[in-house]
Amino acid sequence: MLRLISIGLFALVAYLPMAQANPAIASKTVILVRHAEKADQGRDPSLNDAGKLRAQALVESLGDTPLSLAISTQFKRTQETLTPLITARGIPLVVIDAGKDLDKHIAAIADKVMAQQGNVIIAGHSNTVPLIIKALRGPEIPQLREDEYDNLFILSLPQDGASSLIKTQYGATSDNTQ
Repeated sequence: MLRLISIGLFALVAYLPMAQANPAIASKTVILVRHAEKADQGRDPSLNDAGKLRAQALVESLGDTPLSLAISTQFKRTQETLTPLITARGIPLVVIDAGKDLDKHIAAIADKVMAQQGNVIIAGHSNTVPLIIKALRGPEIPQLREDEYDNLFILSLPQDGASSLIKTQYGATSDNTQ
């Protein structure tokens, strides 16, 4: 499994600089993750120890991948998933309130991504990551399981033509616990 992760992330690190140098390949790349493992209590729990390790693994997994913006929801778990990365890189974090209207939330994220120059990373939720991918012209994917935290999606958005999606993993393999 570690070899698969290494191969997938190597492909990401190798692909992104080419995409940056040649706009015909991709004008924008969006990296999407579900928030890392959370503590079980409350409506707005922080990350648990496994989640903190996963957040750090995200930094290591992305290496020198160029990023210009990070997007999260107002919930601690999404912000804490991105905190080590934005701290290490000095990239801004934009918080987009999830609110009660899911369609409005997804549209606000898609609008922000499309208005942004450069690559973007998004930490979402099990129900929002697939919807964000679809809103950004990506393929339809199933909702993520509640015990699934290790997926890393790389959505390439070319100026012309169809988008492409790569699914890989980062950090420890999800162990079916929340």
